[in-house]
Amino acid sequence: MCPRIRRQLVLFAAIVSFFPACRSAGVDPTGKSLPAPVSIAEVTQKEVFRKVKAIGTVESYHVVRLMPQVDGQLLSVEVREGDFVQAGTLLFRIDPRPFENMLRQREANLQRNLADLRVAEAEAKRRAALFEQGFVSAEENEQAQARAQTLRAAVEADRAAIEDARLQLSYCSIYAPISGRMGQVLVHPGNIVRKNETILTTLQQMHPIRIAFTVREAELPQVLKQAEREALVALAYPAEDGASTMRGHVEFIDNQVDRSTGTVLLKARFDNTSELLWPGQFLPVELVIDKVERALVLPRVALQAGQEGPYVFTLENENTVRVRPVRIAFELANDVVVQSGVRAGDWVVTEGQFRLSDGAIVEVKRRQPAAAAPQS
Repeated sequence: MCPRIRRQLVLFAAIVSFFPACRSAGVDPTGKSLPAPVSIAEVTQKEVFRKVKAIGTVESYHVVRLMPQVDGQLLSVEVREGDFVQAGTLLFRIDPRPFENMLRQREANLQRNLADLRVAEAEAKRRAALFEQGFVSAEENEQAQARAQTLRAAVEADRAAIEDARLQLSYCSIYAPISGRMGQVLVHPGNIVRKNETILTTLQQMHPIRIAFTVREAELPQVLKQAEREALVALAYPAEDGASTMRGHVEFIDNQVDRSTGTVLLKARFDNTSELLWPGQFLPVELVIDKVERALVLPRVALQAGQEGPYVFTLENENTVRVRPVRIAFELANDVVVQSGVRAGDWVVTEGQFRLSDGAIVEVKRRQPAAAAPQS
């Protein structure tokens, strides 16, 4: 192919490629500007909640380390590891036979001393009568009375010893002191356990439960202000994807700022009947610190950054956009609350802004309806 023909083909290809290039730049083959395709969303006015984000730690209200109150051999474990148990449920049994024998022995001692007491009281009564008649000496009478009194004291001691033996025997059956979830069983049947020393397992109260978290010192005034208006609401997100939201109420604000971190400790109570919150778990927490009744809300993606501050493109006359500077109050998850610049019912461009300028002609490809639910 001769060089001349080759040059002509190259020139033709360049001319052909010029037309789609013109379209991609927003002009038709005649050089006239084409409408820019955009997506828009409506500015809404609704109730929104301003929040502080934190990372919290789940805590149980009651954690019980179960230890035996008597020495002995562990006979059985009556529940499975990880079971949820109600208060009063039998958990462990220690061999009761040594304590049953002790109880029988002390009951026998009581019966013996009761028999001796009956004889001693009869003798003391007889000696007292004889002393009144002058047939026995005062010393003999006093000895008889002292013997009866000694046996009365022995009977009382026997009764106390029996109560103690019954108490020791009752300790052979270990019951759940609270309703909660069993932890790992650390001692198995056949092993010897020691009084107030061997840890059998732990029991954690699961519901209600609380989450401890901190807020920055700078956020404390707003937190306290909201607490004066109403109970502080805390939201917890136990799932990584944020699909599950649990609502609780703050019940504790520490009385000082931690100077090493510049934060204040708070604790919130959650019902946790679903047991999505687990002791020791770390999870995101949000604290509601303000409620705005009639806030102007627009999607975050509508915001554009300019030299003089943020702005949005608003739709005018169905096919024209205008630049509107806006003043941001605060940010939400996917939206922003603005103080000025737009009105409820305005439509703002959320997609396609890179081709726009003030007064540009547009073609609306998609309209995003306003959400009715409160934002947070």
